[in-house]
Amino acid sequence: MNWTIKNQRVLDALSSCYKQFFMAVVLAFLVSICYPFSSMAQVSQNLAPISLAQSRVPSLYPTDVTPVNIGREQGLFTAGPTYYFMHKLPARLWFNMAAETSQRYESNVFLNRNNGRSDYVYRILPNMTVGYSLAKHTSIYTNYFVLKDIFAGRSQLSFPTTQSLSMGLRHEIPMGTKSNLQFDFQARELWQTTGLRQFDFLPGLTFTRVLSPRSVVFTNLILQLRGKDYFVSPTREIDPFYTIGYLRSHGSWVFSSAVTLVTNFRHPPFNDSIPPYSNNSIIADFEVSHPVTKKLPNLVAFARAEPIWNWNSKGYEGISGYDFRFFTGLRFTLVKPSLYGQMQKLHQQLKDVQSLSPSDENDQSQTDQSQSDQSAPPQLSPSGLQRLPAPVQGGPY
Repeated sequence: MNWTIKNQRVLDALSSCYKQFFMAVVLAFLVSICYPFSSMAQVSQNLAPISLAQSRVPSLYPTDVTPVNIGREQGLFTAGPTYYFMHKLPARLWFNMAAETSQRYESNVFLNRNNGRSDYVYRILPNMTVGYSLAKHTSIYTNYFVLKDIFAGRSQLSFPTTQSLSMGLRHEIPMGTKSNLQFDFQARELWQTTGLRQFDFLPGLTFTRVLSPRSVVFTNLILQLRGKDYFVSPTREIDPFYTIGYLRSHGSWVFSSAVTLVTNFRHPPFNDSIPPYSNNSIIADFEVSHPVTKKLPNLVAFARAEPIWNWNSKGYEGISGYDFRFFTGLRFTLVKPSLYGQMQKLHQQLKDVQSLSPSDENDQSQTDQSQSDQSAPPQLSPSGLQRLPAPVQGGPY
């Protein structure tokens, strides 16, 4: 009886959290859509939308708008109090939803080689991924996010609102109990500012290795093929992303680090590139996070440092120089993995048990007992987004 009452309270609390989360996402979406129209009138003539569209949106880096999977790997250490609620949803359905609000210091908002200008920037970033499992390790999904930056000292830079809508196909190959290989292919439309529209094909490959129940290492490769029109790319640029990362938990603390090398190939060979010159970037990311309260472990406070190096850009404004960003903020996440793979495995185990004779069952039970005494099962699944016994699939971000 006490167990039932306790779980009912948990479900009630989760339902309240879901309502608050979706209200926050809707509010963030409305703000991101409405704010540009209210601020357009304040834009100076030398930074009009049509002029800005010829260059890169200020203070946005490739890793801001292209997933390199560190968000997904951070989910490996997410606590799972939502498990009892999630299993009531369709088994094949999975989703990963996050709302992040942050403030940061940035040392070079115009991304110049010399004379960098600093500013204080507020950012809101709602991000939603919903998927459906077609097979045990194969699924389709769609993702949508809005990224809104508001600059304190240079308000003329605040009017662009970046939005992304994509659809994707994913296939995972478990490699033992500690490793996982994931193939992704996305097609997405990226809206960055007035007059600037981008379309990307994003094939990707991610390898994850669980070193211990508290530490994970991963590497991610993405080839961004960018064009102007729907499903016509590359006609503007080709951008390989190479990422390596490491995550470790200590109690309720999660420490993450990732380094991404981006090589942008624009002109030559493409004549319609925005911006017009190729460049290279190294973007490092070091973050520490901790739940705000034990009663709501999905809400975490974080601090993140990002040193960025740009070179080989011919000094072009917007893709040059050194920049340093320091974030602090809050992030709320909701994750529902797919139960389909787990259910298929359970059904197969039941069939195997039913097909055994009584003598075989005794031999099998003795063998299982001997194996369980010799080794404990892993506490962390490399292809999942929660600690076991939570299911083994999640969203891409």
